[in-house]
Amino acid sequence: MSIAKTEIKTLENQINKKLVTYSTSFIMTVHFVRDRLNDSRNNPPITIRELADIFDRLIDKYILSIVALDNEDTFNIKCSTTHINIPCAVVKETIESTGATSHKNIMITIMRKKDFKSHDLVEFIV
Repeated sequence: MSIAKTEIKTLENQINKKLVTYSTSFIMTVHFVRDRLNDSRNNPPITIRELADIFDRLIDKYILSIVALDNEDTFNIKCSTTHINIPCAVVKETIESTGATSHKNIMITIMRKKDFKSHDLVEFIV
């Protein structure tokens, strides 16, 4: 069963509400949502519940490490039980009006692949 765009947008909003106090957010790219999330190569299909569980564990265990990453750093989120991998990139920008730093974690793609080999130096295993 495919994950609807409304379901994924709701999940993205729920994740980012949890991250407000850390001044960070996760952004799902068009490639992530349209091309890879419901791709038939993800066998079995990725579920919204799996994604919610992955992000709950990621936030609980690694949020301070993620916030400490620098602009243009890359990292992979790897679930050891579902074999879901989510390569990400960090974009940090200074907000001109306030001088604060915006920290966005761009989710580039997603795949269920047991033997996925990440080229990222940083990997968060949940």
